[in-house]
Amino acid sequence: MKYDDEVRARSYRFRDEYVASTPAWYRGELHLAFTLLFTGGVIAWCAMKLQAPTLAQWLAIVPIFLFGNWAEWAAHRYVLHRPTRLFSMIYKRHCAVHHRFFTHVTLEYKGQKHWRALLFPPFAPVAFVLAAVPFALAIGAVFTKNAGYIALMTMAAYYLMYEGLHTLSHITDSPLLDRMPFVGTVRRLHVTHHDPELMATQNFNLTFPICDTLFGTRSDAPREVRSPVEGRR
Repeated sequence: MKYDDEVRARSYRFRDEYVASTPAWYRGELHLAFTLLFTGGVIAWCAMKLQAPTLAQWLAIVPIFLFGNWAEWAAHRYVLHRPTRLFSMIYKRHCAVHHRFFTHVTLEYKGQKHWRALLFPPFAPVAFVLAAVPFALAIGAVFTKNAGYIALMTMAAYYLMYEGLHTLSHITDSPLLDRMPFVGTVRRLHVTHHDPELMATQNFNLTFPICDTLFGTRSDAPREVRSPVEGRR
């Protein structure tokens, strides 16, 4: 298709420029390791702080998870895909880098330098957890300390889940992942989101498509997580 060929050509030109401009000190493995160690460390620290949590306290995960799903959808739709004065840098990083590097026909990543365009910047998990701390403190003050730790742990776990599913969604030509319940659906929906003509209107939930379904932004277009044309990279 002419449209796909044009999108693919533009994406590969941008990829070459972006990879060439990557600082020599950058290592994708360290980028990924920091994300995993920091969020995993927050989860482990919160778990160690818990003191005989009750079932009712564990059930706090449900409303926090649902709030996280809405926050994921709203931030993706209204911050990452709409230019605003306050969050212009985040918008540019997402649309002018991530969505130019990865399209519905160039979804794959190869080599550690590609992780720079795939993952959120290293400061993102730190900023996310710091932003969650006041809410966790408020929950801990109103209810119990256990509830506060569970809230922070849930938010950190949500971030980790997002990055994990996002990474899986950029692995191409994997029949195993395509057949996996839930993961296959997430991967299919994410391909549609990376179509340049649909990215600002469809599939803003990268994890569970709850808010996409509720607010009418879910698109189940029959797409596959495709590899690039043979002979290119």
